[in-house]
Amino acid sequence: MLCTSMINDFEISISTVNELNPRIAGFIRRAYDREFGDDSMVYANPQWYVLGFLRDEPITQLGVLQRTITVNQNPLLIAGVSFLITEPQYRGRGYATAIMSEAIAFIEHKLSLPFGLLTCKPQLASFYVRMGWKAIAEPNVFVQPTGNRSCGGVIMVNECGGSPWPEGKIDLCGLPW
Repeated sequence: MLCTSMINDFEISISTVNELNPRIAGFIRRAYDREFGDDSMVYANPQWYVLGFLRDEPITQLGVLQRTITVNQNPLLIAGVSFLITEPQYRGRGYATAIMSEAIAFIEHKLSLPFGLLTCKPQLASFYVRMGWKAIAEPNVFVQPTGNRSCGGVIMVNECGGSPWPEGKIDLCGLPW
C-alpha cells in the first residue's frame, strides 16, 4: 500500500496491482464486469489502484498507469486514469471525487507526472469537469487487436503539473486504458 488517507469511516488507499489481495481483486473484477462487461475493446491493465473503503468494505475504485504517449509525434510521459467506478448504492456521496483527488495528488506528487489523461462517455464529461478535468478535441489513435482506432468518447486531461496540455495528434502508443 503506497498511501492511505481517512475521512470519517471512508478510507482511501493506493496499491500496486501486486499488492491486491483476492478479495479486492474480486471486487475490482466484479465492478468492471458490471459496468464495462459488454465492451468489446481490449484495455491496458493499471499499475496502481486507488481504492475507497467504507467501514473496511471496498466501494469505489479507479486505475492508474504510467505511459509514454506522443502528442504531435513528441514523447510525453503521462498517467492514464481508468475505470472510475463506485458501487451504485454509494453514488452521489462524494466518494468518487475523493478518490479522484487522491489519484491526482498521487500522479503529481508521487509519480511526478505533469498530466493525467482519461476517456469517458460524453454524458460523464461534466462530472469530470467538476473535478478539474478538461476536454480536449485533438485527433487520437490507439491500438486494438483489430488495428488502430480512435476514441469514440471524450478525451480529458488534468494538468496536474500546471503546464498547459500541448496541441496535436495524440497517440496512446498502445492499448487504451
